[in-house]
Amino acid sequence: MGSEAFITCAVTGAGATTDKSPHVPVTPEEIAASAIAAAKAGAAVAHIHVRHPATGAPSRDPRLYAEVVERIRGSGTDVVLNLTAGM
Repeated sequence: MGSEAFITCAVTGAGATTDKSPHVPVTPEEIAASAIAAAKAGAAVAHIHVRHPATGAPSRDPRLYAEVVERIRGSGTDVVLNLTAGM
């Protein structure tokens, strides 16, 4: 095709996805690990929603976002982070 493409990985999906698959990451540690794995597999962007760790429900808690970002940046992985609170 001759054109460049950027791969974006929506790490947790959109909305209430935890009841659709047991593989959806929920905790900040799981979300960060999934974003890191996606980047290592070729994703340039990790699109990230956070979840309430105990329930898996969508969350907008800034502390959860901070933990995910710290884990990803602390890993040295080169990936663009697209943090979103849209649910």
